[in-house]
Amino acid sequence: MRSRCFPYFFLLWRWILSLLLCLVLSSYTAADKVPKRIVSINLCADELLLLLADPEQISALTHLSHDEGASYFQTKALNYPTTTGLAEEVLPFRPDLVIAGEWGGIQTVTLLKKLGLRVETLPLANNMQQVFSNIELMAKLTGHPERGAAIVKTMQAYLASLPAAEASAPLAAVYDPNGYTVGAESLRGQSMTLAGWHNAGELAGVRDYGALDLETMVRLQPDALIDSPYTLNTYSRAEALAQHPALRGSRLNPKMISVPSNRTICDGPWIIDTIASLQSERLKLETQRLLQ
Repeated sequence: MRSRCFPYFFLLWRWILSLLLCLVLSSYTAADKVPKRIVSINLCADELLLLLADPEQISALTHLSHDEGASYFQTKALNYPTTTGLAEEVLPFRPDLVIAGEWGGIQTVTLLKKLGLRVETLPLANNMQQVFSNIELMAKLTGHPERGAAIVKTMQAYLASLPAAEASAPLAAVYDPNGYTVGAESLRGQSMTLAGWHNAGELAGVRDYGALDLETMVRLQPDALIDSPYTLNTYSRAEALAQHPALRGSRLNPKMISVPSNRTICDGPWIIDTIASLQSERLKLETQRLLQ
């Protein structure tokens, strides 16, 4: 009896193994297939998607992509529908790829994955190497790795041409509402250093993100304050801190440098524009010093 059943048992296992192999190969092929209906539920994914994908690959972006203060590619984004990131808004687009951020939208991501949709996560970048990695990741996800490689190569060439900050370089502090600032382990902090500034946040012991009180600012006496207002010509007590009399006294009165918020909220190649503008402002300040 056992000897007669064995061939059938063997054939059954061969069939099961073949089926499993087909399923693995089909899922591998689906993952590698260039997506045609991409939905982004993260602002920073919006920006890199608009940079690297073919226009017809994009099905929907986040509502923030249409906001000038948030979106670097706001004009391009206006050509696409948006969602607020809810699963019921995403599903009608029948996406073959959904791109989420590292933080937020957890319930949506969980539900979409349960429904069998492919969801990829774009990490938050805190340094230039992570910016390069995100560009390369998005280029790969959209099926255009050569585009990402070309952009990264151009960025790296520019950064390699920058001189190191000198010991006599001026001191600056990122000074957003409520004295919010950054240290060396942040993208904005690294951008300051690459532009040739010394960072007051570092001198105050801020490693990544933190705040500088007025007493610390008076003690450090920065030459410049760098802000990134979301909306121009608005007033709040948090924003008014940069105009406090203690900072605007005759001994201090630091130069104000504003960087558009749509270049500081998300990472991408536009960080090069930020570094270039910060470098230009530093050179202006150093020239003024020489003429005094």
